Amino acid sequence: MHCLKHPSFTQLIATFIGFLGLLAFSNATLSNTAGVFPPVVQEGHRSLQYRVTLDPDTGALGTRLHYQESLNGDVMLRGIVHASESASGHSKVDFLQGELFWDLSDDTDELRHGFRFDARARGRGEPTSVSLNYGLQYDIGTSWQARLAVLNTRSFGSEANSDIQFQARSQLSYRASPAISLNIEYYSQLGALDDFNPWKNQKHQIGPSVNWLIANGWTLHSGLLSSMNNSSPDTVYRMWITKAF
Repeated sequence: MHCLKHPSFTQLIATFIGFLGLLAFSNATLSNTAGVFPPVVQEGHRSLQYRVTLDPDTGALGTRLHYQESLNGDVMLRGIVHASESASGHSKVDFLQGELFWDLSDDTDELRHGFRFDARARGRGEPTSVSLNYGLQYDIGTSWQARLAVLNTRSFGSEANSDIQFQARSQLSYRASPAISLNIEYYSQLGALDDFNPWKNQKHQIGPSVNWLIANGWTLHSGLLSSMNNSSPDTVYRMWITKAF
């Protein structure tokens, strides 16, 4: 396992403020800022990430900020803030979310797997939710990698849907160079775990993306998603900026 140097307090705060500024000034609405999470935990890992998405048809932006840190080589914690601003200029925090990653595999395994546990809190009167998620990652030689994630979410509250909602996500990546990876990503929301929605009411999105490792711990992720039916925006542009310490 590779240990990363811990950031200084000044460096951590300066980077956090910079990302928080992006979050605060984004004209945001809820959108697909999700990813196909890896089930891999790296000991010593710390990072901040800012995500933004754009629906060009409506001009709607989605945005989120998260910080994550591994406790050891098997467990990592992540905290998320998602905010939005309405067309009238009213801004609010949509939700806060805590996540726990549990890597169940060894570093030398070609097939990696693990759990992610989520807890989401929304504003007063809105449902809270918890999720039990499972991820797989398979390295195909030195250049190709495949991921699959399944998410099961249960909401609570007076207006919450009591059914367990099921999602599936996948990603196929090709490492073109040590700094660049090319990806195809797929996202779906299928409905209740015991009774999937009909196709027209499900959400399916697919599209290409690229990861670019920049110097000094910075990584840029950029891509787009296209709808496979009429239940999602026709096209969504996505960009993530990550700073690892």
